[in-house]
Amino acid sequence: MTWKTPWIRYALLLGIALGGFFNGILLHQILQWHHLLSLVPGVDDLPAQVLWDGYFHLFMYLLAGLGLWGLWRAHVRRAGITGQPLLGALIAGFGLWHILDSVLSHWLLGIHRIRIDSEVPLFWDLLWFFVFGLLPFGIGWGLGRGSGEGGAICTGRRLRSRR
Repeated sequence: MTWKTPWIRYALLLGIALGGFFNGILLHQILQWHHLLSLVPGVDDLPAQVLWDGYFHLFMYLLAGLGLWGLWRAHVRRAGITGQPLLGALIAGFGLWHILDSVLSHWLLGIHRIRIDSEVPLFWDLLWFFVFGLLPFGIGWGLGRGSGEGGAICTGRRLRSRR
């Protein structure tokens, strides 16, 4: 798989949106460990926090829609979208979201941490970064690379070898 093909980039984008949904639904809504702007001064009340969580989810919907639109267009053009590279890009995108969120939101901007009620928030940040960021990104990257030049490509009717 080459990461330069447009459909792979759209699948990666869809994976990023899925990672954002996972993060927002689990951490903001179910566990309520933090909200998007938990550590931002002046955004202290719960209605404001929930409103910004909603804006975050709206943005994730836009990213998911763009990713699905791009994948649909690639499918219509018979771009040869295959299962393993598609799954790899989705999983890599999922992990990439958590890497970006950790670096930007937790450490550089400081707008929230994974568990703001923890005595050691860095422990939770690092655990989340490795388990839901680096690990899925590595698995996705490996799945994508595992279907490289010697693999098979889908031509629509049959599977043929690239060699």
